[in-house]
Formats: sequence, structure tokens, C-alpha cells
Amino acid sequence: MKVIRRGPSIDLLGAVSAACVVAFVGILCYLAAGDPRSRQMLTIVVTGLSAGGLILVRQLRKAGNSLITSEARAQYAATHDHLTQLPNKVLLVDRLRIAAQHAVAGEQAIPFAILCIGLDRHDEVSEVLGPDACDQVILEMVARLGAVCRQDDVLARLGDDVFALALAGANEAAAQTAASTIVGLLSAPYQASSGQAVITCSIGMRVPPADMTDPVEALRQAQIALSSARKRSAASLGVFDASMDHALKSRKALEVDLRRSLAARALTMVYQPQVNAKGALVGVEALMRWTSDERGPISASTFVPLAESCGLSGPLGRFALQQAFLDGAHWPGLKVAINVSGAQIRSGDLVPTLTALLAETGADPHRFELEITEGVLLADEPDTYDTLLAVRRLGFSLSLDDFGTGYSSLSYLRRFPVDKIKIDRSFVSHLGKRPESTAIIQAIVDMADALGLKVLAEGVENDDQVHRLIQTGCTHFQGYHFSEPVEARVISDLVAGRTKLAA
Repeated sequence: MKVIRRGPSIDLLGAVSAACVVAFVGILCYLAAGDPRSRQMLTIVVTGLSAGGLILVRQLRKAGNSLITSEARAQYAATHDHLTQLPNKVLLVDRLRIAAQHAVAGEQAIPFAILCIGLDRHDEVSEVLGPDACDQVILEMVARLGAVCRQDDVLARLGDDVFALALAGANEAAAQTAASTIVGLLSAPYQASSGQAVITCSIGMRVPPADMTDPVEALRQAQIALSSARKRSAASLGVFDASMDHALKSRKALEVDLRRSLAARALTMVYQPQVNAKGALVGVEALMRWTSDERGPISASTFVPLAESCGLSGPLGRFALQQAFLDGAHWPGLKVAINVSGAQIRSGDLVPTLTALLAETGADPHRFELEITEGVLLADEPDTYDTLLAVRRLGFSLSLDDFGTGYSSLSYLRRFPVDKIKIDRSFVSHLGKRPESTAIIQAIVDMADALGLKVLAEGVENDDQVHRLIQTGCTHFQGYHFSEPVEARVISDLVAGRTKLAA
């Protein structure tokens, strides 16, 4: 622990004390030079001042000690976790830096292997058992971890569900052994006041090389390894390698690039035609495209999940809706389908955003269709139902995208206000190749008819697929057989009759 120095408040009290002493001596000298009555008064004054001086000294000493204690408490609070009393990240980094400096002076490697320990499903324990029980579990975990710590090891709490253990003098084999022991220790059941809990942990490990002198970087790399382990499965061990860091930095750079492009409105919208059984254009699906200045074209399957993970799904979704509303205004009679992510629906901002954009663009909501995935309905959350119902009340229709690829259920099709289902391209591509594909599509069409829902088949690529789909009763199609996604001006030419679809 660092030495705590007295602050400026103590110096001020010392100055006051010195001033009182000087004043006291001056009064004595003045009175001593007077007559006998003055000397008698001197005795009274000396007695009073002596008593007052003692009281003042005691009060000054008490105030100084209190200030020192409060500063010590503040210092401790700034470097320790309030629940477990373990060092926090600030103190852990400080200790690792000191160890690294000693190691460099002695021409040795950093004498620590670092384990980042992340608790799996920590939030569930708090939600099910309550915060007090969760704290009891955390304290029991710390006690278990303490059993594997040696005198020179450092155990710290980095966050609610993340701990770090710096193992003194451990090589990779010793660190892996310790990690396996910890996984076993922490996975045993915990008994809290409100029930029993079982929590596993995932661990990220970094054993710094001999030439690495920055323990902060080693800790960061252990956290990267933990993140990698958590993505694989619960109770797994991730050992840092350079590819993890490269992937993380690339993802971060892509995020920065996406934010910049979105702010500059450098993304574009293209539209894929949708046709009926006669080949007539009846609608389009709006699809977002992004071409990075540095990286070239980026797939939507890459940047859309990235946007959801970094808080950009709202701005990205608003851009798509706004542009589709503006473009769709030029295509009377066409239905424009726009994809809406689960993150947009869960955010609670979808309905206000739609309302504001309708007022801003003057778009007619009855000419637009919002596409959602099965995953949105599978969550079966009351807020989701309320949001979709509010969207319908605004005048939008709803379609269920990629139908059949998830856990399709008649129950949610009846419960949620869906107007159309889109048969996934994976079924369409096997038409004429696998007999079950035709049977599945036939079942979907029959089910939709029974529920009063429209059906559209995606990924149509040839005449044979069109013929087989028509035989099942499917009447609307979308795919490269008719057109690839094209710019808005091409759709305008199709609507005006200046050009025709290929099929």
C-alpha cells in the first residue's frame, strides 16, 4: 500500500496552531512589562490560555487523525472491490507493473501468468435468487478461489462477473493446471439463503513471453482470450494467440468505419423485384449495401450483426426505413418490404421512429411491409407482441422472413399479427432434387391458406422451380430468375415500362 501523505488541510491546522503560540508569547511579554496588577492578570491569562491551548492541541490532533483516516479509507475504496474487499483492476495493474519493473531490473521475464475468470450465467442467478443471494454466491466463490492462491499470487475483481488471478512464476503448463482446478472448484453447487445455484466459469489465459514488459497488455490479452472462450461455450478455456487480437482489432476498425459511413450516409439501398404467377411486378424488397472506402464491399451478414452488437442497429434501421420510404414514393402500386431486426423491435423505439419518419417523408404505411424473422416471435415477449400490434395499427403489414429455417410454430402464427410468410430459399433450391422439399413447401402453402396468410417463395432461380411452386399453390416469387437486387432508378424504369424483367 502506498504511503498516505497528509494533505493541505493538516498544514492549515498547523499554521493556526503556530499563530496561537506566537500570539500567546506576545501577550506574556506585554503583561510581564507592566505593574503588579498586570502580573496578577498575567497569572489568570496564563492559566486560561494554557487550558485553552491544551484543548486546541487536542482538537487539532483529533481533526488531523480523522482526516488521515478518511483519506486512507478513500484510498482503500479506490483500489478495492467493496463487496469482496479484493484488489480491483487499478491495484492489480499497479502491482503487476511493480513486479514487471523488478523483473526487468533482474533481467527476468514477467513473473506472472494471468487468468481472467468469467462467471457464466451470472445474471440469471441475480434474477432468480435475488441480488443478496448473488452476493453470497460471489463471496463463496472468492473463498474457493482463495484456496488455490499462493502467497505471491494476486486475486482481483475486475467487474461484476469477471475476476483476474495473477499466478506468480507460473509457466503455461502450471497455468493450465490452475485453470482446470478453478473450473472444477467453481462449478460445484452454491447454497444461498434463497436457494441453490450452479454457476460455471470460462477462463482466458495469457502467459507473457520473456520479452514482454507491459503487464497491462498481458491483462488485456487474457481478457481477449476470455471473450473467445465465452463465445465457444460455457466452462471453456481460451489461451491467447495473436489471431484473437487481430480479429478483435479488425472488428473494431470495421465498427469505426461503419459509424463513419453511416454518419456520412455512404450506405445505399437496392431493391429486388417480387412478381406474381403471371410474372408481373407487384413489389420489391429493400436491401442495404455498404461499400467501404478501405475494404470494398462488405456483406450485410457481416455489418448488420456488427451494428447490433455495437449499438448501431437503431441508426442503421432508421436509415433503411427513411430511404425506402423516400424511394417507394415513386412507385405507386408496389409493396415495399423492409427488413426490421429483433434489436430494433426490442429497443422500444421502432414505433416512435416509424411515426416520425411517416410524418417526415409523407409515406403511406399501407404500401410498406416490415419483414421480421422467426427468432423475434420465438421469444414470445409481451413487449414484442405490443410493438408488432402497434406497427399494424399504423398501417404497415408484417411478413415472416426465412420461414421454416427456425422452430416454426402454428401457435405463434395464430397469435402474432403476421400477414405473409416467405418460404426460405433452402427449400426452393432443392425442388426437383429432393422429394421432401416439395412436400414441405406444399405443407407451408396449405397452412398459410388455412390461416389466411399470403405466401412468397425466395431464391427462385429457374423456370422449373417456378412451375413446381405454382403447382403447390404458391403465387408470389422473388429471386435471380427474375432480377438481381437493383438500384432504385431501375425499379422506376420498370414501373414506368421503360424496361422489363428478364423472366
